This record gives sequence, structure tokens and C-alpha cells, in this order.
Amino acid sequence: MAEYFEDFKLKVFMTVARLGSFTVAARELGVSQPAVSQNITSLEKALGVQLLERRRGDVFLTDAGRSFLRYAQQITYWYDAADRMFGQQGLATGGRPVKIAADTICADYILPRALSTLSASHEGLAFDVVPFDQPADVQLSAAPTPGTMDFEGEILLVGVMDAVVVASPVNRSMLSAASASEDGRLPFSTIAGVHVSNSFAVWDKYRDFLTPDLLARVAVTSSSAELIKQMVRELDHLVGILPEPAASAELADGRLLRLPVRLPEFTFDVHFNPIPEFAARSLCLLLREALKNR
Repeated sequence: MAEYFEDFKLKVFMTVARLGSFTVAARELGVSQPAVSQNITSLEKALGVQLLERRRGDVFLTDAGRSFLRYAQQITYWYDAADRMFGQQGLATGGRPVKIAADTICADYILPRALSTLSASHEGLAFDVVPFDQPADVQLSAAPTPGTMDFEGEILLVGVMDAVVVASPVNRSMLSAASASEDGRLPFSTIAGVHVSNSFAVWDKYRDFLTPDLLARVAVTSSSAELIKQMVRELDHLVGILPEPAASAELADGRLLRLPVRLPEFTFDVHFNPIPEFAARSLCLLLREALKNR
């Protein structure tokens, strides 16, 4: 706890109650044994009751001490809560929204759920999401997973983003293939297995991963996942390749069909990169955890 959110007499009392010794408590607190005794005496005088008693060198709580300990624990809990919110590194310090620079996919499909969860559990927090190239407290971006990961890269990692291959429910080649299979699933093991009548609408960051034969079948590339989804829904000859978070709502309500195609080489890492000043704040850890648990 910060000094301005701490009652040292309560801290001394709780330490003695936990350790059962003035001497050991003094050692843990880094003060002299007389200082511990003086703080306990002062607290007892202020309350008008005896909190502790000594028997054969050991220290025990009196009935009043046991009762007061519960109050002390509650008081220090709220001191800690106030410090986490308003202290020097607290959530509300600075009086301004936390600025997050995010690329399009992270801003549209990854951040909203995490920020909603965090705001619901911590009133008064505010966030400002800005384009990735602007100054901010933290950057959030998705980038291709490297072949090897160094220590710094692992620290920045808050999740992975898989790719998904989708088609419209009215895509006749997809529906006929599904109905022809015994279990109703589409019998495709690779992208190349998609029916020859279909062409691809691809998120532009995936383009470099496509082989020449698949590139020849690309009709559209776009940085807008919304445009890709719209075109796939409206044009039954298009198959879309886009980040899975961008298609989760449409896959859940049946507006798009997921094709049983695994694309491990299309996996992207989601990176969380705070500036040093923000990294020192407790909110940075909360935001990182909210993104990991999105």
C-alpha cells in the first residue's frame, strides 16, 4: 500500500496478530520492538480496549482483538482498493482515457469484448482507441507468427488469431458437397480442395501466404474484413479467407458457413506493447489479462 493509503498502527496490529510475536513482527516491519509496542499501546488507548495479551512470551488476541481484527482487515482492504484506483500508479490516475493504438482487426474484433469486460468491473475507466500509427499508452497489433520466438516477443504476446475459410449458405457448390458427404461435413482438407468454380476473397495480410496456383483464383483482396464478409454473403461463387474473430458473429448465427480447412501457416500473434510509463501501472496488467481472456 502507498503511504497515504496506510494506517501504520493497523499494519503493526495485523502483523503481530499474524505472527504472534512482537519481536518477529518488528523484524518483518523493519522497526524496533519498542516501536511495535508503542503502536499497539497507542491503538489500544484510542479504542479503549485491550487487543493483545502476552502469555509465557507468546502474544494472543483477546476477544476484543479478534473482533477488531475483522474490522482492520476490511479497512486495509479498502485502503488497497483506493490505492489501486487512485494511487500514483492507480487505474484512475491522470484524469484522461487510456489511449490504445490498434490495427484495424484488433480495434474492430478483439478490443471491444476485452474493454467491455474491463469497464463493467471497474467503473470510471475510459479508453480511447486510435489508429496504429498514432502515439498511445499501448499498441495492439496482429502479425504473422514467427518461426522462432525470443523472450521479448513472448512477453508481448497476449494471444493468437487463427484464420477461417467461409462461404455463403447459398453457395451451391458448398452445399452440394456437404450433402454428398456421409457426415454432412465438407470434404476439403486444403484450400486447393475448394471447388474449381469458386474464387477467393482474401484479407490482404494473408496474400503473401498463398501459393501461385491459389493466387490465380483470388478475385478480391481487402484490408476490410467487413467488405470480404459482405461479398461472400452476396456472391455465391466467392469463398472468404479472413481472421476468425472477424467472422465469429456470422458463423454463430448461420450467415456464413465455416469450411473444414485448417490454415496453421496463416496464424497471427496478437501483440501488446505498452510504453514504459503505462507498463508500470496496475491498469496495464488488468488490460493485458482482459485481452488474454477475451
